[in-house]
Amino acid sequence: MQKNAERSEVMSDLNLKEFRLKNGYSQSDIAEILGVTQPHYHKLEVGKSLANSNQILKLCDVFKCTPNDLFGIKGSYVVAMDQLDD
Repeated sequence: MQKNAERSEVMSDLNLKEFRLKNGYSQSDIAEILGVTQPHYHKLEVGKSLANSNQILKLCDVFKCTPNDLFGIKGSYVVAMDQLDD
């Protein structure tokens, strides 16, 4: 049960509605782009269903954003090349 709650929390962090509205799309428009039904897309938008990696990449392409943007992750992450050898 806890695993499902954690998944739901992660997916509810997606800012799908914000990006969809900002870009002038309806739920039906995005559902068609993803190849899912509108009710299924609604579940993605409210965190009741999980988007797969291909769907996330399609959404990023449509909304012209990164996965970090979709998930509301701020900041930059840099790994120094010399640390990779450690």
